[in-house]
Order: sequence, then structure tokens, then C-alpha cells
Amino acid sequence: MASSLLHVTASNCSTPSCSSRVRSLLGSSTGEVAGRELVTVYYGSHQPRNLSTTRHSIGDPHAELIVETSNEETSKGKTREKFCRGGGAGGRQRLKARGSSRVAKEASNTSYTPKLEWLKQEGVDLTNECIIEEDELCSRSASGLLKLQQTIWRINRSISRCSSLSEALEVVNEMKAAGVNAANEGTYLALITVCRRQQEGDRALSIYEAMKDAGVIPSVLTYNTLISCCQQAKRLEDAYRIKAEMEASGVKPDVVTYTALMALVVKTGPYRGRSSPAQRLEKALQLYQEMQDRNIRPDSITYNTLMFAGAQAKVPEKVLEIYRTMVAAGVPPDQFTFSFILESAAAGGRLKVALEVFEEMRAAGVAPKTNTFNFLIEACASAPYPDAEKAWALFEEMKTIEGVVPNAQTYNHLITASCKGGDNARALKAYELMWNSGYQRAVTTATFNKLIQSASQTEGLESALKMYRKMLDAGYKPDAITYSTLVVACNRADDLEQALSISQEMEGLGVKPNQEQLTSVSYSIIFDACFGKGGAEAVLKRTKPGKLEIHPGVEAAIGLYNEASEFGFFTNFTQADLARCDVRTMSISGTVVAILAWLLIIGQEPPALDLTIITGVKKNTTGAKPRKVRYTKNHSIALSTLEAVGLPCNALNTATMQVLTVSAADIKRWLDDALGEHIDTPVVEEVIAGNGL
Repeated sequence: MASSLLHVTASNCSTPSCSSRVRSLLGSSTGEVAGRELVTVYYGSHQPRNLSTTRHSIGDPHAELIVETSNEETSKGKTREKFCRGGGAGGRQRLKARGSSRVAKEASNTSYTPKLEWLKQEGVDLTNECIIEEDELCSRSASGLLKLQQTIWRINRSISRCSSLSEALEVVNEMKAAGVNAANEGTYLALITVCRRQQEGDRALSIYEAMKDAGVIPSVLTYNTLISCCQQAKRLEDAYRIKAEMEASGVKPDVVTYTALMALVVKTGPYRGRSSPAQRLEKALQLYQEMQDRNIRPDSITYNTLMFAGAQAKVPEKVLEIYRTMVAAGVPPDQFTFSFILESAAAGGRLKVALEVFEEMRAAGVAPKTNTFNFLIEACASAPYPDAEKAWALFEEMKTIEGVVPNAQTYNHLITASCKGGDNARALKAYELMWNSGYQRAVTTATFNKLIQSASQTEGLESALKMYRKMLDAGYKPDAITYSTLVVACNRADDLEQALSISQEMEGLGVKPNQEQLTSVSYSIIFDACFGKGGAEAVLKRTKPGKLEIHPGVEAAIGLYNEASEFGFFTNFTQADLARCDVRTMSISGTVVAILAWLLIIGQEPPALDLTIITGVKKNTTGAKPRKVRYTKNHSIALSTLEAVGLPCNALNTATMQVLTVSAADIKRWLDDALGEHIDTPVVEEVIAGNGL
């Protein structure tokens, strides 16, 4: 019997064969369940520690069955549960490997001790007192049936205390070998509880199928536990199927059912989590409305789940609305409630709301924690008008509260609030406190980038360069953000020479800005800095027709543009269609650089067709009288660029676009003038530079 049982436990319980084997082990007798559910809803990073909430006893005298085992679930299974949840797929694989090694160890262990041995120590003789046939049920005395029920309850408790499903099935095997064929819902529920504790939601669903095959009708407790298992396995469709089967069997869903299902929707969503946070929030609100329609009163966990969904969707107004509804319903908020509200307010820059909720939190008697102050300081930094003064006042207040200690996140938010608030001295102070408090590992290149930017904005280029040197001395490698921040500082100081020096130094350090690190605005600022005082537009205004000077700064801008184009950031023109250049979405300086880079390539491979530059969407509106064409800014800048390099062009307005065209004859003549003679061969880049390019 032991060898065949090991074969069962080693099999994949998600297959139909496993369901039939579990069914054969448990038999087909029915009975009443004894138990009380412990359901804890976890909200992402806000997973509570040592927190259990007793939910909905079904009135059985042996209601402590699951409650007793849940203490072991907290002590023994907690580490495993957190390990799997935090470790993702890798954690599940490690857990699976550990389970396989346990099965192998049990198979090789010849000194196996029966799990029901303790029953004999309590005076229960399985062989004499518990053997029962179906035709004896009517003739058994009331005291005998009660004794049998107590024995089954004890066996179920032993099953639920097992550390693995294979071990639990060993107990079932002993139960069957002893002739106890009266497995009831509590037996199946105990097995499902073990699966939930071991993060094996798929196997719990297989046991549920075996339970249905055996004709055992689940109660609301079993259904709720199964939905909790679906949450672990991220099986949203199965959770909705179980809810539908629950209602079809006449069992009414309760607050636990909806809250567990809501948590699954918020955490997973359809298509394995690929739905947007806004879609998850909408689905959770639909479940909440269904609860309201059925007069099911939500509890604090329900509201917390909804607020978590709102925070994930970055809708602070909805989070606050749910909170107000919760208070109006008489449901007392807890630590998690206020954490969600403050987190949402901080992310949305709602400093006033965050401070009001903080006062309500105090009035409710909920003690603030470190993350409470972190959210408040973050709100000071993200507010439309950052308040460094208030951030530091909150920092000083948190140090006076026992058990509340600033951490790395606290100092990072202080640095951000000080930088955005224009207080560079306090930003440096926060950095020094962070470093001296032992959070050196939390200091990153991004931290120095904030300090460099703050120094450049408040004290100028020299202060920014000083912080940059300090960053290098500390062993941190600059990135593209560092590069763009320093170039912007050079542009603000009209120091082109320093900008070129930084560019060369960054290149020597292996820093190459790309589309993932810089935005269009960043590139625009860098391009303007490369052109010098006043940026690209000022250079065009000072340039006479055909006399555009291509100095090293402009060459650097063109090189940066080409590098970004290789990464796919700029797609104004392609090698397959060099006769067309689209600058509609470019900034002023970006338009100039894109056209110059385009003309350099055309100089090497002149096309046989007319050149076309798309500069914008036509602004004309249809009416009784034709209106004068209103050209876009990009159109004017593109026209000025072509005039500056001495290339004639014509304006052409199509039905929808504003376009500049250059005839093939004009481009050929322009290239001929660059050489001083007619040529038919491709022109090299140096020839273009001789004509101002």
C-alpha cells in the first residue's frame, strides 16, 4: 500500500488521473464539514506579517479544526509562502524541486511512522471502534456515531497539519487501511488547506474535482478556500467558474467570496496579468457593485482591496472616494487603509490630501510607521509646488516617535524634495545623512543625477561639475541622464567648450545616450547646447544665406542624432527612401539637425527624384472664402535651414500636408557648386562641408 501511495503523491495532480486516485483513496461517503476559515488578503508589497483574521464559522462544535492548523501555517509555512511569492517562477521551481526530494526521501525511508499513531495514545482503537460499513450506519447507536464523527474530525485535523500533500495522502491511506471509509467534506477541505499552504493551487483544484466526483457537496468555506487557491495559482477563469458552481449548488457567496475574488482580479487580471491596472480596477468595482446589489456588507479587507486597485491604477480621486464610502459605512480604517491612501496621494502629488488623511489617521488612533512618513515626504516632493520645508519638518517629527526610524527611502525622498524645492544645501545634507546612516548601497547614479541637477539650477555650472567629480571619486559611473544634465548646465552658462569637453569625457567612459535614457526634450536641449548661445534658432537668424558654419558643436549634434537613429529613436528618413524627410514631430533644434544629417547622406548618395520635406499638417479650413495658409513653426525652421546652407526650395501645400520641395536639378547644381565642377559620382562628406556643410 505504501508503494502505491507514493506513486500517487509523485504524480501530477493537475491531471484527471490524479483526481480519480484521490477519489479512490477517500471513498464516496458524505458528511458534514467542521471548520473555520482563515483568509488573509495580501496587497502586493503590503503583505501583513503574523496577521490572521477569523472569518465566518459555520457553527460546528469542532470549529477549531482549521483554526488550530492555521497556527502551524503561520509558523511553519510562512517562510515557504513568502519565499514562493517573492521568488516568482524560480521560487515555484525551487519549491517543486524541494517537494520532489521530499517524496524521494519518503520512498527510501523504511522506518515510516504512521501519522495516526497518536490516536492510539489517546485511547482510540482504529481497528475495533472505527470500522464501519454503509449498511451499519442505521444500526449504529447515537453514541457510536458521535464517537466516529469525533474520530473523523481528529483524522481531518491530522491531515490538515501535514507539511505536504504527499504526507497528507499518507494519512488518507492509513485511514482507508484502518477501514474508516467515511471521508467527509472536512477531509477534502483539509487536503485543500495543505495545498494552499504549500502554494499548490493547481493541485487543490484537482482535489476539488475528485470531491465533486465523489458526490461530496462543498460548503461556503470550501468554495472560499478554493478561490483563495485560485489566487495563488493565478487562475482567474477557474475562480469565476467555482463561484458560478457555488451559486448553482444553492450556496450563497459571502463577503469572503467576493473579497477573495476581488483580490484575484486586482492582483492577476485576465490574460495572466496583461490587463491594465485601470481595467482591473473597473472589474473589482463591478464585483463591489454586485455585493451591494445582494446586500452583502463589505468589510475593511474589501475596501482595502479596492483602494489598492485604485492606487495601482494611479487614480487618487477614486481611492479617496472609496475611503469616504468606507468611513460612511461605519467600517473602521486600519493601517493598510491609510497606507493605500497616502501612497496614492503621494504618487499623484496631492500634498494637501495626504496631510488631511494623516490627521484623520491620528484621530483614528492608528499609529504612524516609517512608510507613513515616507509617503508624506514623497508627497512634498511630487506636489505641483514642492515643499522642502514641510518635508524636513516631517523628517524631524518622525524621529521623535518611538519605533519610527528613517530608512534609505526616507533620505531619497528628502533629497528629491530638497532638489525640487530649490534647496541645494538641504539636498546635500540629506545625502550626507543617508551616507553616514549606513545606506551607502542605496546611493545610486540617479541620486547623484538629482544632486547635479539641483546644483546646476541653484548655484550654476561650477557647483554641478564639483558634484559630478564627487560622483566619479565615489566610484559611480555616469549615465546618459548625467550627460544631458551637465550639457544643459553648460548651455545655461553659454559654455560650449565645456559641453564639448564633457561629451568627449563621457564617450571615453563608455557613456552613449540612447532612446531608452533620453527623451525628445532631452535631445532638443542637448542639440541647442551644441549650437551655442541661443540655440539652433538663434544661429539661423544670425546666418546669411548659404553661410551656415558647421563648427564642432554642430558636428557633435549631428553625430548624436545619427547615433540615436541607429537605435530607432529618430525615423525622419530612411535609406530606402532618401528623397523624403518628415520633421513634423521634431523640436526646433531637432528639425535643423535632422535636415543637416539628411543632406550629408544625400551628398553621398544623391537621389534621382525631387526632394520632399514634410513640415506639418495643413492649417487651412474649408469655407466660403479661402484663407491664408498658416505655416507651422517647423515649416519656417526647415525653410530657414535650407536657405542657410544655400539650397533653393519651393513650398507645396497638398490637401492635408505642408511640404517643401527641392528639385533634382537644384540638388545636383548645389552639389556641383560644392566641387566647383560637374560630377556624376557620389560626393563625399568633405565636399559637402566645403559648401558650408
